[in-house]
Amino acid sequence: MTDDELTIDRRAAVRRIDLDATSWADLVEGFVRDPGDEFRTVRDTTEWGQTEVLRYDRYIPENRLGASIRSDTMPLLRQTELHLSSRYRTQRWDGVAAILYRNGEDYQGLHGDREMKWLDDTLVAIVVLGVRRPFVLRPRRPGPQMRDGIPAGQGEGDVVVTPGEGDLLVMGGAAQRDWLHCVPRAATDEERISLTWRWSSRRGRPDTNPGYSDGRQYSDRPRQPGSRARRG
Repeated sequence: MTDDELTIDRRAAVRRIDLDATSWADLVEGFVRDPGDEFRTVRDTTEWGQTEVLRYDRYIPENRLGASIRSDTMPLLRQTELHLSSRYRTQRWDGVAAILYRNGEDYQGLHGDREMKWLDDTLVAIVVLGVRRPFVLRPRRPGPQMRDGIPAGQGEGDVVVTPGEGDLLVMGGAAQRDWLHCVPRAATDEERISLTWRWSSRRGRPDTNPGYSDGRQYSDRPRQPGSRARRG
Protein backbone atom coordinates (compact mmCIF):
# COMPACT_ATOMS: atom_id res chain seq x y z
CA MET A 1 0.00 0.00 0.00
CA THR A 2 1.45 3.37 -1.03
CA ASP A 3 1.13 6.65 0.84
CA ASP A 4 -1.29 7.85 -1.87
CA GLU A 5 -3.67 5.02 -0.90
CA LEU A 6 -3.62 5.77 2.81
CA THR A 7 -6.54 7.56 4.44
CA ILE A 8 -4.48 8.12 7.62
CA ASP A 9 -1.18 9.83 8.39
CA ARG A 10 0.98 7.21 10.11
CA ARG A 11 3.68 9.83 10.81
CA ALA A 12 1.46 12.39 12.57
CA ALA A 13 2.92 13.61 15.85
CA VAL A 14 1.72 11.98 19.07
CA ARG A 15 1.24 14.04 22.25
CA ARG A 16 1.31 11.89 25.39
CA ILE A 17 -0.72 13.10 28.39
CA ASP A 18 0.26 11.34 31.62
CA LEU A 19 -2.93 11.21 33.69
CA ASP A 20 -1.31 9.42 36.63
CA ALA A 21 1.28 6.72 37.26
CA THR A 22 -0.76 4.01 35.51
CA SER A 23 -3.06 5.92 33.12
CA TRP A 24 -2.32 8.00 30.03
CA ALA A 25 -3.83 9.45 26.86
CA ASP A 26 -2.29 9.97 23.42
CA LEU A 27 -3.61 12.75 21.16
CA VAL A 28 -2.72 12.62 17.45
CA GLU A 29 -3.88 15.73 15.60
CA GLY A 30 -4.51 15.41 11.87
CA PHE A 31 -4.52 11.61 11.93
CA VAL A 32 -7.15 11.36 9.14
CA ARG A 33 -5.98 12.81 5.87
CA ASP A 34 -9.32 13.99 4.44
CA PRO A 35 -11.61 14.20 7.46
CA GLY A 36 -14.42 16.01 5.63
CA ASP A 37 -14.86 13.30 3.01
CA GLU A 38 -14.45 10.54 5.60
CA PHE A 39 -17.08 12.17 7.81
CA ARG A 40 -19.61 12.25 4.98
CA THR A 41 -18.86 8.65 4.01
CA VAL A 42 -19.39 7.34 7.55
CA ARG A 43 -22.47 9.49 8.19
CA ASP A 44 -24.22 8.69 4.91
CA THR A 45 -23.47 4.94 4.68
CA THR A 46 -24.14 3.95 8.31
CA GLU A 47 -27.48 2.70 9.55
CA TRP A 48 -27.80 4.74 12.72
CA GLY A 49 -29.98 3.74 15.64
CA GLN A 50 -30.89 5.14 19.03
CA THR A 51 -30.10 3.13 22.14
CA GLU A 52 -32.52 3.26 25.05
CA VAL A 53 -31.12 2.47 28.51
CA LEU A 54 -33.21 1.09 31.37
CA ARG A 55 -33.43 3.60 34.23
CA TYR A 56 -35.87 3.28 37.13
CA ASP A 57 -37.84 0.60 35.23
CA ARG A 58 -38.39 2.62 32.08
CA TYR A 59 -36.30 3.07 28.97
CA ILE A 60 -34.63 6.45 28.44
CA PRO A 61 -33.31 7.32 24.94
CA GLU A 62 -29.67 8.35 24.81
CA ASN A 63 -28.91 11.84 23.49
CA ARG A 64 -27.05 10.61 20.42
CA LEU A 65 -27.25 7.98 17.69
CA GLY A 66 -25.05 4.91 17.46
CA ALA A 67 -24.07 1.95 15.32
CA SER A 68 -21.62 -0.96 15.12
CA ILE A 69 -19.48 -1.10 11.98
CA ARG A 70 -17.25 -3.88 10.68
CA SER A 71 -13.69 -2.66 10.29
CA ASP A 72 -13.39 -4.27 6.84
CA THR A 73 -16.16 -2.14 5.33
CA MET A 74 -14.15 1.09 4.90
CA PRO A 75 -10.46 1.79 4.20
CA LEU A 76 -10.37 4.30 7.07
CA LEU A 77 -11.50 1.71 9.60
CA ARG A 78 -9.27 -1.06 8.31
CA GLN A 79 -6.16 1.15 8.13
CA THR A 80 -6.78 2.64 11.58
CA GLU A 81 -7.11 -0.81 13.15
CA LEU A 82 -3.89 -1.98 11.49
CA HIS A 83 -2.11 1.16 12.69
CA LEU A 84 -3.33 0.69 16.27
CA SER A 85 -2.30 -2.96 16.31
CA SER A 86 1.18 -2.08 15.04
CA ARG A 87 1.78 0.91 17.29
CA TYR A 88 0.42 -0.57 20.52
CA ARG A 89 1.38 -4.20 19.84
CA THR A 90 -2.16 -5.47 20.31
CA GLN A 91 -4.71 -7.77 18.69
CA ARG A 92 -8.37 -8.69 19.29
CA TRP A 93 -9.95 -5.27 18.90
CA ASP A 94 -13.67 -5.44 19.69
CA GLY A 95 -14.94 -4.03 16.37
CA VAL A 96 -15.84 -0.40 15.78
CA ALA A 97 -18.52 1.46 17.74
CA ALA A 98 -19.74 4.65 16.06
CA ILE A 99 -21.55 7.55 17.72
CA LEU A 100 -23.20 10.45 15.88
CA TYR A 101 -23.69 13.67 17.81
CA ARG A 102 -26.23 15.60 15.72
CA ASN A 103 -25.57 18.94 17.41
CA GLY A 104 -24.38 20.36 20.73
CA GLU A 105 -27.45 19.04 22.57
CA ASP A 106 -26.31 15.48 21.93
CA TYR A 107 -23.78 14.42 24.56
CA GLN A 108 -22.32 11.58 26.61
CA GLY A 109 -22.09 11.81 30.39
CA LEU A 110 -19.16 10.94 32.64
CA HIS A 111 -18.46 7.22 32.56
CA GLY A 112 -15.79 4.57 32.24
CA ASP A 113 -15.94 1.73 29.73
CA ARG A 114 -16.59 -0.89 32.38
CA GLU A 115 -18.19 -3.26 29.90
CA MET A 116 -14.61 -4.33 29.10
CA LYS A 117 -14.53 -5.95 32.61
CA TRP A 118 -10.72 -6.32 32.82
CA LEU A 119 -9.72 -2.68 33.37
CA ASP A 120 -6.13 -2.80 34.65
CA ASP A 121 -4.58 -2.67 31.17
CA THR A 122 -6.81 -1.38 28.36
CA LEU A 123 -6.83 0.73 25.24
CA VAL A 124 -9.76 2.82 24.01
CA ALA A 125 -8.97 4.50 20.68
CA ILE A 126 -11.29 7.13 19.20
CA VAL A 127 -11.11 8.72 15.75
CA VAL A 128 -13.09 11.96 15.87
CA LEU A 129 -14.63 13.36 12.68
CA GLY A 130 -16.54 16.63 12.42
CA VAL A 131 -16.63 19.61 14.75
CA ARG A 132 -14.19 19.96 17.62
CA ARG A 133 -15.80 19.66 21.05
CA PRO A 134 -14.40 19.31 24.56
CA PHE A 135 -13.57 15.78 25.68
CA VAL A 136 -13.21 15.67 29.46
CA LEU A 137 -11.31 13.16 31.60
CA ARG A 138 -11.97 13.22 35.35
CA PRO A 139 -10.22 11.15 38.04
CA ARG A 140 -12.63 8.64 39.57
CA ARG A 141 -13.43 9.52 43.18
CA PRO A 142 -15.43 7.79 45.91
CA GLY A 143 -19.08 8.76 45.99
CA PRO A 144 -21.53 9.95 43.34
CA GLN A 145 -18.96 11.47 41.00
CA MET A 146 -21.41 11.61 38.11
CA ARG A 147 -23.95 13.57 40.17
CA ASP A 148 -21.75 15.88 42.22
CA GLY A 149 -22.96 19.01 40.45
CA ILE A 150 -19.50 20.00 39.19
CA PRO A 151 -19.67 20.65 35.42
CA ALA A 152 -17.39 18.48 33.32
CA GLY A 153 -14.17 20.37 32.73
CA GLN A 154 -14.37 22.37 35.94
CA GLY A 155 -13.65 19.68 38.50
CA GLU A 156 -10.39 19.34 40.41
CA GLY A 157 -8.04 17.28 38.31
CA ASP A 158 -10.18 17.44 35.16
CA VAL A 159 -8.21 17.15 31.90
CA VAL A 160 -9.81 18.71 28.82
CA VAL A 161 -8.82 18.12 25.19
CA THR A 162 -10.73 19.15 22.04
CA PRO A 163 -10.38 16.42 19.41
CA GLY A 164 -12.10 16.76 16.06
CA GLU A 165 -11.50 17.17 12.35
CA GLY A 166 -9.81 13.78 12.03
CA ASP A 167 -7.83 13.59 15.28
CA LEU A 168 -7.10 10.31 17.09
CA LEU A 169 -7.41 10.02 20.88
CA VAL A 170 -6.19 6.89 22.69
CA MET A 171 -6.75 6.28 26.41
CA GLY A 172 -4.52 3.59 27.87
CA GLY A 173 -3.32 1.77 30.94
CA ALA A 174 -5.81 1.89 33.82
CA ALA A 175 -7.69 4.90 32.42
CA GLN A 176 -11.01 2.99 32.33
CA ARG A 177 -10.53 1.83 35.92
CA ASP A 178 -9.37 5.07 37.54
CA TRP A 179 -10.76 7.81 35.26
CA LEU A 180 -14.10 8.87 33.81
CA HIS A 181 -14.57 10.56 30.45
CA CYS A 182 -17.37 12.37 28.65
CA VAL A 183 -18.42 14.60 25.75
CA PRO A 184 -20.53 17.31 27.44
CA ARG A 185 -23.13 19.55 25.82
CA ALA A 186 -21.64 22.26 23.62
CA ALA A 187 -22.74 25.44 21.88
CA THR A 188 -22.71 24.16 18.30
CA ASP A 189 -25.16 23.19 15.56
CA GLU A 190 -22.57 21.02 13.77
CA GLU A 191 -22.30 17.25 13.73
CA ARG A 192 -19.58 15.08 15.24
CA ILE A 193 -18.80 11.37 14.77
CA SER A 194 -16.62 9.25 17.04
CA LEU A 195 -15.30 5.87 15.89
CA THR A 196 -14.14 3.76 18.82
CA TRP A 197 -11.95 0.66 19.14
CA ARG A 198 -11.52 -1.16 22.48
CA TRP A 199 -8.94 -3.66 23.69
CA SER A 200 -8.11 -5.27 27.03
CA SER A 201 -5.17 -7.47 27.99
CA ARG A 202 -7.60 -9.33 30.30
CA ARG A 203 -5.03 -9.26 33.07
CA GLY A 204 -5.87 -8.61 36.71
CA ARG A 205 -9.18 -8.97 38.53
CA PRO A 206 -12.33 -8.40 36.45
CA ASP A 207 -14.63 -5.54 37.43
CA THR A 208 -18.03 -7.02 38.29
CA ASN A 209 -19.81 -3.71 38.94
CA PRO A 210 -22.61 -2.83 36.48
CA GLY A 211 -21.67 -0.78 33.46
CA TYR A 212 -23.54 2.20 32.07
CA SER A 213 -25.63 0.12 29.66
CA ASP A 214 -26.50 -2.58 32.21
CA GLY A 215 -29.58 -0.68 33.34
CA ARG A 216 -31.09 0.10 36.74
CA GLN A 217 -33.89 -2.20 37.94
CA TYR A 218 -35.78 -1.48 41.16
CA SER A 219 -39.17 -3.21 40.93
CA ASP A 220 -40.25 -6.82 41.41
CA ARG A 221 -41.33 -7.14 37.77
CA PRO A 222 -39.43 -9.60 35.52
CA ARG A 223 -35.95 -8.37 34.73
CA GLN A 224 -35.57 -6.52 31.45
CA PRO A 225 -32.52 -6.00 29.23
CA GLY A 226 -30.35 -3.09 30.38
CA SER A 227 -30.52 -1.46 26.95
CA ARG A 228 -32.31 -1.81 23.65
CA ALA A 229 -31.72 -0.31 20.21
CA ARG A 230 -34.17 1.37 17.86
CA ARG A 231 -33.49 2.49 14.31
CA GLY A 232 -32.70 6.21 14.18
